[in-house]
Amino acid sequence: MAKEEFLLSTETFSEVTKKVHDELVQTKATKKEVMMADLLLEETFMRITENTNVSQIRVLLRQKLGALSLQLEYGGKEYNPLVELNEYSEEDDDYFRTVILKSYRSKMSYTHYSAKNIVTIQFHDASNKQIYYTLFGMFAGIVFGFILNSINAPELISFFDDTLAKNLREMFLNALNMMIAPVIFFSVISGVTSITNAAEVGRIGGKLMGIYMLTTLFASALSIVIGYALFCGEVPQIGTVENAQDVQNQSISIISMIVGLIPKNLINPIVNGEMLQIIFVAIFFGICINSLGSKVKILHDFIEAMNSFCLNAIRLIVKVIPVIAFFAMMSLMIQVGMDSVLLLGKLIIGQFGGSLLMFGVYASILVILGKISPMPFIKKIGSFIPIPLSTSSSNATMPFTMKFCTEKMGIAPKLSSFSIPIGATVNMDGGCLYLSIASIMLARMYGIELTPDVLFTVFITVVALSIGAPGVPGGANGVGITCGRYGGNFGN
Repeated sequence: MAKEEFLLSTETFSEVTKKVHDELVQTKATKKEVMMADLLLEETFMRITENTNVSQIRVLLRQKLGALSLQLEYGGKEYNPLVELNEYSEEDDDYFRTVILKSYRSKMSYTHYSAKNIVTIQFHDASNKQIYYTLFGMFAGIVFGFILNSINAPELISFFDDTLAKNLREMFLNALNMMIAPVIFFSVISGVTSITNAAEVGRIGGKLMGIYMLTTLFASALSIVIGYALFCGEVPQIGTVENAQDVQNQSISIISMIVGLIPKNLINPIVNGEMLQIIFVAIFFGICINSLGSKVKILHDFIEAMNSFCLNAIRLIVKVIPVIAFFAMMSLMIQVGMDSVLLLGKLIIGQFGGSLLMFGVYASILVILGKISPMPFIKKIGSFIPIPLSTSSSNATMPFTMKFCTEKMGIAPKLSSFSIPIGATVNMDGGCLYLSIASIMLARMYGIELTPDVLFTVFITVVALSIGAPGVPGGANGVGITCGRYGGNFGN
């Protein structure tokens, strides 16, 4: 929608451009973006008037989902002032103008529509545009799923749920899994190589792991309390535990997990998606690169280039998240029967309540350890929440998390590149909440008594398995099955 409109001509150039500038200053655009818009408006106007008979240009300031742009409209013959010039020299009259327009070509676009030439200058991108699309997709999916249930057409429901939703989700997960290992590998190496002091890497890494383990233990203990409180009474019975002997020989060993951090070769961790091994190798390689100094500058450049490439690939993949969110909400409306709504509601309430309490824990960490107020974080995090909510994936959210931390919270890129990929793998507190509460719910639905031994087993199992759980949609489900098997075995 147009926010303001101006008529720009040679006679009124100074007066109108000043008005445009004053209006731009009142927007959310930064000083740098305002200067860029002023420059491109001037250079584009000069090029149009010098090469056409146009004497007046209509300038519109537009805002759409938080994005800001200037739109220049003029009549006459079709003329594109942004046409690419491959050969030009400093002797050309418009040499510098050409250089400026080519430098900002990615911010500008041209079209000819309804006998009008239209040049658009996109000077401020909406950081939360993806969030708006995702929320719309979720809402539309809920409405569409409700409509499908209402018309009661099995063939139509099967087409949308089994054919479209299932296949699109599988394609999305395949594309995501394809890039997860490279993203974590190069992000962690980039973070380590940005911290040139090996002692500093160890100091920061040690503090990170200490905080991560502390919050994981707290989240697991909290989730046990919430799960027990919610499902200690009567719950619908769906069966009994059979073949408990099949899982008697299974055990979880912290020592085996630590020994397994070191892979036998460099290929298996990437092929099998062993995130802890990938992180270990990345940190090890980063330290080795730092120790070689300037001898491997080309390797430094390669790592940074690959890190940027992999993050950009993830950004392209997650552009389809609004579509995935639409079909995910649609499938949820189709598949969840009314008999399960109340039980599912308890699970959601427990997850939501636990998440709020963990939010308080992180705010306390900011105050106690960071010596800073959590209010800026609390004010800004609201616009970010729909992204992880719709993806159910810490790894898919990683590029958005890094951008949020560096641009919104002012965190150094070297710290975000190092800590966020590790945290997305070993600091899955939300997963701990879900796993414990869901395991207790399933145990009660299978008639397993919630003795202290069972609860302690679930606690230890969740802590151990959540560290290595894949950060992709549905990744916690496999771990949840394992938790249920251990809990069932102990209870028998």
